[in-house]
Order: sequence, then C-alpha cells, then structure tokens
Amino acid sequence: MAVTAESIRQLASAAREKIKVRRLEFDFSDSIRDYWADDNPVLTAFLTALSVSFPPGERYFIDSVRHYQNEIEDPELLEQIRAFIGQEANHSREHAALNDLMERKGYPISEFQKKIEERIAWLKENSTPEQNLARTAALEHFTAIMAGTMLRHPDVLASMDPEMEKIWAWHAIEEIEHRSVAYDVYQLKVGDEALRRRTMRVITFYFILLNSLRTWEFLKITGNRFNLRAWGHAVNVLWGRPGILRKIVPEYLSYYRKGFHPSQQDMSSLVERARQKYLKDDA
Repeated sequence: MAVTAESIRQLASAAREKIKVRRLEFDFSDSIRDYWADDNPVLTAFLTALSVSFPPGERYFIDSVRHYQNEIEDPELLEQIRAFIGQEANHSREHAALNDLMERKGYPISEFQKKIEERIAWLKENSTPEQNLARTAALEHFTAIMAGTMLRHPDVLASMDPEMEKIWAWHAIEEIEHRSVAYDVYQLKVGDEALRRRTMRVITFYFILLNSLRTWEFLKITGNRFNLRAWGHAVNVLWGRPGILRKIVPEYLSYYRKGFHPSQQDMSSLVERARQKYLKDDA
C-alpha cells in the first residue's frame, strides 16, 4: 500500500485499543528512602528531573489535543481523546504528589515548576495550535519509547522503592496505551510532515538539555555532582548494560520515517504482562 494520508488514517483506526482511565493513589510518605532509584543519587535525580516537568507538561498536552476535540467526528478517536485526557490528568495529579515528596527532601521543585509553567505559557502564547500539537505528538513519542524500555527492564523498576516502582510502571503502561492519540489527531487535523519532523529535532535538543540541567542542579542539592561511583553505575544503567536509553535510539529515529505510526512498534505483550503484574486488570 502506498503511504498516503488516507493509509495512515486507516492504520491508526485499525491500531486503536480501548484506553482505560484508572484513578490510582500512591503513598509518598517521608519513609521513602532519599535515593529511591536503585539507591543511586544520579538515577534518582534524573527521574526527579523528568517528574518535575510532568504536571505542567501534561496539562499542556491536554490543552493541545483538546483544542481540536470539537472538530473530530470519528467516534472512536473522540473516545480515545477523552481517555487520553483522563489518563494525563491522573498522571499530573500523582506526579504532583511525588514532587511534593521531593520538595520535602530539599529539592527546589516549586522553583523549577514555576520556570516550566512560564516557558509553557510563553509557548502557548507565541505558537499556533498546529505547533502545540506537533510538540505534543513528539513528546508523546518520547514518553512512550522511554516507557517501553522501562517495562522491558523489570529489574530496573524492581530496584526502586516499592511505591516508586508502582507509579513509574503505571505511568509507563498508560503512556504506551495512549501513545497514538495526539499523533492521530495531528495527522487528521494538521498532517504537515515537515513540521512534524522539524519539531521533533527541536524537542530533542531541549528535552536533553533541560533534563540534563535539572539533573545537574538536583545533584548539587544532594552533594553528589562528583560522586564518580554513582555516575558510573547510572551511566551503565542508562547507556551501557542494560542501557535503557541506548536501546531506544532506533525507536526514536523511526519518528522521522515516512509513513511512521506509533503502533508500528508492537508493545502489546509487554504492556499486557505489566498490566497483570502492576494493575491486575485488562485494558
């Protein structure tokens, strides 16, 4: 089949699965150990850097997709949009609670969130709806492939404090479940392939830069910037063996391919195993 806008829409429709909105609550008590990711300050700082951006970022995703909601006539896609909004709202709420814990542990979470919110407000004011949706589709691909690599390495999840293991597994499962929604809306209402690819290049630069800077700042707070042993272990986990970030490079690059669709990366059995383990339900 030739790759056309219609063929991509057909693929999107065929790939749609029911997205389940789950309202989970986690117990982020002060008893959670300071370095809850494998007793490693670098991994803990890295995941905290990601978490601090989730509440404002996911509200941005919701607004970007919701802008087009009233223009969507496809009932299946409309149902998925509503579920996407429900899941992202729950992620925002629970990561806000996780971030409150890290604030209590001395991390400058509020300061960083204020900067993120100001940056997002500027973006929304100075961008078209098409640009906002392109950013959302790109970042949703990022979160989905990172979620996939995390679920493929249950030993990495198991190295976390039990409550942290639960929230990151739950978030990973649902990011994969709704990974196609923003992309499908983008293809249906925008469909600009040059904008899609260009936006991913820009997003990649800022995603790496900003999360690196946040991680570095958090390591200053804990006095671990030059903890070579911690750095060695973290770099090995992320880029060596198992190398959970190294392994997503081919999936990341696939976004630039003509005819790309998120569902082309089959994660169904991976997600189903994780659902049974962590959520005890079926989608």
